[in-house]
Amino acid sequence: MKKIKVLHIFDAFNQGGIENFVMNVYRNIDRKRIQFDFAFRYTKPGYFDKEAKELGGHIYYFLSEKKTLKNYAHSITKIIDEYGPYDAVHSHCYFFSGYILGIAKKCNVPIRIAHSHDTQKGRKETLYRRIYENYMRNRIHKNATVMLSCSRAAGEYVFGNNAKFQVLYNGIDLNRFKYSYELRKITRENLGIKDHEFVLLNVARFSKQKNHTYQIKIIKELLKRSVPFKYIFIGGGEYLDTIRENVRKIGADSNVLFLQNIGNTENYYNAADIFLLPSKYEGMSIVSIEAQAAGLPSLISSAVTREINVTNLVQNLDITIPASQWADIIIKWRDKKNDRSAYNSQFINTPFNISKTVVDLQSVYGLKSEEDQNK
Repeated sequence: MKKIKVLHIFDAFNQGGIENFVMNVYRNIDRKRIQFDFAFRYTKPGYFDKEAKELGGHIYYFLSEKKTLKNYAHSITKIIDEYGPYDAVHSHCYFFSGYILGIAKKCNVPIRIAHSHDTQKGRKETLYRRIYENYMRNRIHKNATVMLSCSRAAGEYVFGNNAKFQVLYNGIDLNRFKYSYELRKITRENLGIKDHEFVLLNVARFSKQKNHTYQIKIIKELLKRSVPFKYIFIGGGEYLDTIRENVRKIGADSNVLFLQNIGNTENYYNAADIFLLPSKYEGMSIVSIEAQAAGLPSLISSAVTREINVTNLVQNLDITIPASQWADIIIKWRDKKNDRSAYNSQFINTPFNISKTVVDLQSVYGLKSEEDQNK
């Protein structure tokens, strides 16, 4: 049986939201019938390289890291010609997907997917930027055969308000994120966290979008209240050292843990008491879905799409209010008790179940279900 070959294109295999989404799909997709390959601009080793290869994927790099149209065209064409033919090219490069999929079209790739994962990119809204976005949006409409989006807002941002795109939610493996008291106990012991200490968790790369400076203000407010707490940051990124220094400046070294390259994030959702995500914007926050599936109460920025509010565990707060108000709610929630094991099952019949995501995406790639094949 001929495998369907899909080439995914993005910058690098870091431990970000897009990469986690693609790998979560690859772990659960029918790999006997679908193969993922990956093309990256950066040649440095990626977090998921080893696992992707073990699952049967291949990793290819562009001829140069230069951001030139000539390099992109030459590199993508070479990869498709040498390692294809590909049944689908799946681009995760926002507006630039318009150009990438134009190359795939010239290479006669039949299925060309533009995938939007965010509601903005944190860039200044200049005249040049507006011209670029409008031009590339038109190129997407011309060259893509399928437009996917992680949320309604993310789709409207890249494809336009009246565009016909398919919302494909970021599904998770529910079994992985079931609450376990034993796992909670073991993880807290390994981290040296005492029973009376309240644990706050943030899982995000260190970028301006994720608003770590606001979280430093929350930590400062908690210190004022003499609350026995630990604050766990999981992630890496360009602002990690800056945030470390800010933590040191406010005297919170003993309260804050910085963890990087963590594959078993489910352990830390179990260990925590509150999940915080004061992001400035999000396309679709997969980490907030994981937190809820683990029964973890969550304080989420009001800038994050409400599509993630599946359970009653979520409270949305504005990030323009004083951080003291976030701290006040954290204190209120400290003694709140709930049955954390009761929430995972609420996701079974939702589009956030990875089983649903995989079925939908297999269809996009042209894989017919066994039922359809037997017709």
